[in-house]
Amino acid sequence: MTAPRPPAPTRGDTSTRPVALVWIDAREAIVVRWQDGTPRVERIDSEVPVHHRATGHGRQQTAGEPHRLEHLSRFVKQVASLLAAEDELVILGPGTVREHLQRHVHEIDESHHQSRSISCEASPKLTDRQLIALLRHIVGADPRRRTVGAYRWSEPLPRRPSGGPVPPPRRVLEKPPRDLDRWQP
Repeated sequence: MTAPRPPAPTRGDTSTRPVALVWIDAREAIVVRWQDGTPRVERIDSEVPVHHRATGHGRQQTAGEPHRLEHLSRFVKQVASLLAAEDELVILGPGTVREHLQRHVHEIDESHHQSRSISCEASPKLTDRQLIALLRHIVGADPRRRTVGAYRWSEPLPRRPSGGPVPPPRRVLEKPPRDLDRWQP
């Protein structure tokens, strides 16, 4: 019997272990890691053939699938080999390939008597910047928000060298008064 797994990393969780975020489908995988305070993005292209669609003319739907599944298995193993054993994993993707990767990594961990949290979620295609922002959020390194402009000023008011407060910024343009009389007959 294996030890129970710790809960999967959640968004906003500041865990002590390193985190790797993987977006994967049958065409490619994108691995994003947080190393030395900066995100690192690595892309892996796949050689998995596309699905054959049923033509309706007597052709079997699964005719080329065993060959495709072999390529898919090889691709999942290639991606799993790039993941460090100490990384907490967040696996994202649109289809079932993410579940194949999760299962494969879980099997590797069990064979090495290791334990790590693995989170697997459905996700549409995300850009590199979106993946980096998500990883920043997961590790708790969100960039500090700044407010600018007259309407969104939320920081403490600046002070003059004498110590007095600087008045809040004003609107750049004053709204013209509404002249409703010109619309009446």
